[in-house]
Amino acid sequence: MGNIKKHILIIAFFFGNIISVFSQNIDLEKQISIVAKQKTLEFILNEIQQKTDVKFSYNTQSINTKQKLSIVARKKSVKEIFKILFSDLNIEYIAVEKQIVLKKKIVVPENEEIIENDKTKTYTISGYVKNETDGEVIIGAGITINNTYLGTITNEYGFYSLTLPSGKYFLNYSHIGFNDTIIEINLNADKNISTNLEISVSEIEIVIVTEHNNRSVFEKNSLKKNQLTNQMITANIGLAGEADVVKSIQSIPGITSYGDGSVLFYVRGGAKDENLIMIDDAPIYNPSHLFGFFSAIAPDAVNDMNVYKNTFPVKYGGRLSSVIVINTKDGNSEKWGFSGKISPFTGNYTVDGPIKEKTTLLFNVRNAHINWLLKKSNSEIDFYDFHFKFKSKLNHKNRLFCSVYKGKDFMKIYIPTFGSAGLSWENNALSLRWNHLYSDKLFSNMTLHASKYDYFLYYSLEDNKYWNSFIGNISLKNDFTYFVNPKNQINFGLNINSYFFNPGNLNNNFFGRSVYSSDVLENVLYLGHDKNFNEKINLSYGVRLLNWKNFGPTTVFSFDENFQVSDTTDYPQGEFNKYLNTELQISFVYAFSNSFIAKISYDKHIQNLQLLSNSISPFTTMDVWMPAGLNIKPEKSNQLVAGISKQFTEIEFTSEIYYKTIMNLIDYDEHANMLLNPYIEGELRVGTGYSFGLEFALQKTKGNFNFYSAYTYSRTFAEIKEINDGRKFPSRHDKPHNININLSYKTDKKWTLSLNWIFSSGMRFSSPTGFYYYKGYNVPIYGEKNNDKLPAYHRLDVSATLKLNRKETSKYKHELTFSVFNCYGRNNFISVNFNKIESPYGKFYVPTNMISEKEFIPTSKYLLGFLPSISYSFKFR
Repeated sequence: MGNIKKHILIIAFFFGNIISVFSQNIDLEKQISIVAKQKTLEFILNEIQQKTDVKFSYNTQSINTKQKLSIVARKKSVKEIFKILFSDLNIEYIAVEKQIVLKKKIVVPENEEIIENDKTKTYTISGYVKNETDGEVIIGAGITINNTYLGTITNEYGFYSLTLPSGKYFLNYSHIGFNDTIIEINLNADKNISTNLEISVSEIEIVIVTEHNNRSVFEKNSLKKNQLTNQMITANIGLAGEADVVKSIQSIPGITSYGDGSVLFYVRGGAKDENLIMIDDAPIYNPSHLFGFFSAIAPDAVNDMNVYKNTFPVKYGGRLSSVIVINTKDGNSEKWGFSGKISPFTGNYTVDGPIKEKTTLLFNVRNAHINWLLKKSNSEIDFYDFHFKFKSKLNHKNRLFCSVYKGKDFMKIYIPTFGSAGLSWENNALSLRWNHLYSDKLFSNMTLHASKYDYFLYYSLEDNKYWNSFIGNISLKNDFTYFVNPKNQINFGLNINSYFFNPGNLNNNFFGRSVYSSDVLENVLYLGHDKNFNEKINLSYGVRLLNWKNFGPTTVFSFDENFQVSDTTDYPQGEFNKYLNTELQISFVYAFSNSFIAKISYDKHIQNLQLLSNSISPFTTMDVWMPAGLNIKPEKSNQLVAGISKQFTEIEFTSEIYYKTIMNLIDYDEHANMLLNPYIEGELRVGTGYSFGLEFALQKTKGNFNFYSAYTYSRTFAEIKEINDGRKFPSRHDKPHNININLSYKTDKKWTLSLNWIFSSGMRFSSPTGFYYYKGYNVPIYGEKNNDKLPAYHRLDVSATLKLNRKETSKYKHELTFSVFNCYGRNNFISVNFNKIESPYGKFYVPTNMISEKEFIPTSKYLLGFLPSISYSFKFR
């Protein structure tokens, strides 16, 4: 209790200091004197800066500081001087903390923001927002009414809808990295307005987020989700110069990675199977290539990625910890193009373009070429992934999409006198989507999607003998969004999911089926509401009703209190078990200003799919997915989150604190047998888990110099009656400290430099507290579960990208990227062994004579050291 009080006091002190810092403002009433005749604006601004504590921020491309002018102001307030100085220069200023930000004034006729013709009549403006360069839709673009807090954002298809009283309006369209577009409309009927945004030419233009900014604070709420655009993903260079889609999220506070050579990640204390990853609405069950050294999704095919750690969009569920929504590119609607990237380990190639006027196609393929590293071995390694996207605009109200994804890994090793063995796993996903506008206010998306994940362990490639497990699903869902007005949005829909499983069996008919599982039919109804009461208060809530049914034919074993089989039941075809559950979430946001918000939220989630694996390996292992049923209860989580977000002129600060509990948490008996075990459910032990943490993030995303830094303090524990004598113990992924620092600097039009440093506490493991000899064998003695941890993980990566084009307007653009992974060659260990002895020459080996008493020395393994690389990227259009 004392520690809890101590933590609460520290957190309260921190938040108090943050709020006090944020409340500081510039004194614009201070009186000074400025006299200047035919001096440059830059000179006058420097004079003001010397006589006050204010600093100026502006873009020299929009503000001409070399123009000369005269001013005489004696004993005038700073505010009055600004009025005299800027009134004739068409410049407006914004006071942000200790800075004055100058902007070119957008001329909007006075008193014409809203001229209502008839307050009793309302009309709807709807349409799509796209990138002017390639026609790709812009997800999350803001559409606001000038000088009001009213507005909305585009959905994952680039669509928006606003319902307003009749009158004259100025609509402001905006998105990070694009120039704002303002359109004047006279709203006297329903209108369809689709807009193209132009990419910002000036990369040093700053983003101003204050009370004067037009975009609603609720639309910019970074506590709701983390959005990563394609530019952000591809700028994050990883192993061998490769951008990595899944690993790019591991810098987000609250998300911790396993370490080198692994795509595994854990969100706020959740297990590795508690994260739902979807590509164009189809789930991907194993997002890894080469055991996890690479992600299974090519970055060049991705439009954007949204990461939700709590308050998921109400149409998504079925996982406890996170939802990751990956939206792929539609393909260029203006002209055909070919692009690619070649590195020492992979090649990535994309072809996209339009067919006639309303249809686009995209083909992306990535393949491995790493067998040159294995010439002297008896093994082969290969992987590839393929993505195809088709989009067709049938008319104003209807659009069709088809996405196909396939990723496969294959590894082969030849063993003399035995033959060839191997591993293989593959993901397959298909989604067919139909967008339909029932009206300008009611948007519908119907999706038919199918996914399957297969894992094969070949013990004889020559005879095609293997162990196989898989999970597959076919789903039909219909999502509706009703745009009531700028303050109200309602989401509702239904989802029908069919799941089928193979929990691990041999394809040899002699043995027959060993491990059984049922098929599943799941029906989901959901309803969500997002309400802005005013410019200060936002409330959103959602409810999901889940009906989970198990179907035969299958065999189910019953277990007694000692986990021994007590009965066997054969169920024929048809339903034999059902779970009815409710998922609930609610979020309350209060805006102190348009740059400072606070949030509190509660989530309750249900997970009916479980990944059964007691492996401690960082790699892709023999995955077995099982459904909730008579022996496996649905996991349930409750999470409470509070946070704040403050946006300065160029910098954003966020902080969140959370507490989460998990019921029906699964762990495993000691030395559990998970392979070809008909009684695999009897190896499971169920209890309660809980985690808590504090997260910080500070980022700057505009300008030549950018940075992102994050720190997370978190703890994760479990309490299971049959494990650790019923006492609580830290989870394997309990890593209290995590730090990420990313710096990026564009020196000129040619070079971009980046640096990334990562630090995290080591993974937990159970180490022996002693040894005893039994019949000549050295036997370890274990005490507390997960009583030890690996050394802290940290590494430094650097990269430099050189643009090779002489002209930005060139049709053929290409660049070189030089990168170094793990600059200072840190040995980040992934495991510790206690089975080796030391020779007289200082070398370690596993002894062949186990009878003699010798001291066993702990030894560790690591995967990657210092690794330089070079890659070449090109684009032709």
